[in-house]
Amino acid sequence: MSHELATIVLAVVGAVLVIASLLFFLRPRWLLGWLKGMAVFSVLVIGIYTLVIAVNLMGYQSLEGMKTVATVSTQRQGEQLWVVTLQTGEQAPVIQSVRGDQWQLDARIIRFAGPIRWLGIAPGYRLERLSGRYTSLENEQSMPRTVIGLSEQKWPDLWELDRQFNLPFVEGVYGNATFMPMRDGALFDVRLSGSGLVAAPQNEAARQAVQLWDE
Repeated sequence: MSHELATIVLAVVGAVLVIASLLFFLRPRWLLGWLKGMAVFSVLVIGIYTLVIAVNLMGYQSLEGMKTVATVSTQRQGEQLWVVTLQTGEQAPVIQSVRGDQWQLDARIIRFAGPIRWLGIAPGYRLERLSGRYTSLENEQSMPRTVIGLSEQKWPDLWELDRQFNLPFVEGVYGNATFMPMRDGALFDVRLSGSGLVAAPQNEAARQAVQLWDE
């Protein structure tokens, strides 16, 4: 902003403040009524925002420290085709065919700040999707991809709104586990913290797959 434009803006703001102050002395009832209306409107906005947060929290699970959120097992079904079983807590497992050489699990994380954090509300997480990927760039560009949604979209979506408008007291974080290799009989443990997902091999088949992949 140029100095000339800044001068005009500041002059207008100053004039408005001076006129509002004078009106307070000349017509105090009018100004007090306006202030009361603005206060009620502010309380209404805060109430609606609080309700939106509460509704969205119903679709998230509490996250405190490092937490195991799922196990992923893979069974060969064909050439670059696998049966992937995703087990989350006591819920029924998600069993899907996934194409590719690697799998990835994505999650949405909501963290809180300011007054909401002072209430002691832990961050929330929601598993978002399970997907496959090919190690070959040519296959990745030409072969069919698998993306499996794990949650239903709700409106208003607080996570999406924060990513677009940077909402106060809320931070939407996208967490994902690094792509892990597919191998017949492999079992992985997926853990989540406030910063993202981590996948760790849990049996010999998974450890061998990671070792060969790293080489």
